[in-house]
Amino acid sequence: MDPVTITALATAATTFLTPYLTKAGEAAAEAIGEKLPDVAGKVWNVITARFKGKPAAEEAAKDLAVKPDQSLAQAAFTNQVVKAIEADPAFADVLKKLLEAAERETGQTILNIGSGAVATHGGVAAGEGGVAVKGDVHGDINVGAPKKNK
Repeated sequence: MDPVTITALATAATTFLTPYLTKAGEAAAEAIGEKLPDVAGKVWNVITARFKGKPAAEEAAKDLAVKPDQSLAQAAFTNQVVKAIEADPAFADVLKKLLEAAERETGQTILNIGSGAVATHGGVAAGEGGVAVKGDVHGDINVGAPKKNK
C-alpha cells in the first residue's frame, strides 16, 4: 500500500473516532471502547489492540481519549496508526473494512482513498490539486493560473 493511501486510512480512522471520543468524555483509554457506540468501539478497540506494548502508541491513544479535539493529539494518534499499518499491511484491510462498515451503519462518508479528500464533522478538505476554504472569503478571487500578458 502506498504511503498516501496509508495516511488517508489512518486519518479517516482518527477523524471518525474524534467526535465519539469527545462525547465519551474523559475516561481511561482502556475503557473508552466500552463507552463508544458499537461501531466506533470496534474501530477504537482494534486500533488500540495494535498499540499494546508500544509506549508511544499507547500514549497517543491515551492523549486522544483525553483531548480528542486537540490537533496535536489527533496527529500523534494518526501517526501511530500509520506505523501500525506499515508494520502489518494486513491491518490496513481490517481497518478499511471496519470503516466501511461504520460508513454503512452511520450513513457518513468516512473513507475516500485515492485522489479525493473527505472532511467529516465540520472539517475542510480539498481533493488533489484543490483548495479548501473554511469561513468567509472576501476580496478579489482568482481561480486558476494567472494569465500572462503577451
